[in-house]
Amino acid sequence: MHVVSGVLIVLGAAFVMAGGIGVVRFGDFLSRTHAQAKAPTLGLILCATGAAIELRSAVAICTLALVVILQLITVPVGTHMLGRAAHGTIDVAIDEVDELARDKREWSGERETDGDDDAAR
Repeated sequence: MHVVSGVLIVLGAAFVMAGGIGVVRFGDFLSRTHAQAKAPTLGLILCATGAAIELRSAVAICTLALVVILQLITVPVGTHMLGRAAHGTIDVAIDEVDELARDKREWSGERETDGDDDAAR
């Protein structure tokens, strides 16, 4: 079992390192947020699994499971908030309707003029 846990921990550390390199090396904001969200999360899961196999203690396994669960809850939310905060400041070609921009206009009280206004009928 020492070999399996060691391989998982090294592989997890490699994913975390790849995520860090991606944050530094990628050019645009969306690629950087993708790198900081996906690879380190998988790396943490692999490291925690390797540590759980190695330690085999109920307290350690519960603690590692709690760490992984909290990571899986907080990272997507944080990345989503970063993306929403940066909305409008980055150039992205959107093929469909920009729903966030539309909703922001509605929340601020502005009306869309698209020719399909029900109040005009």
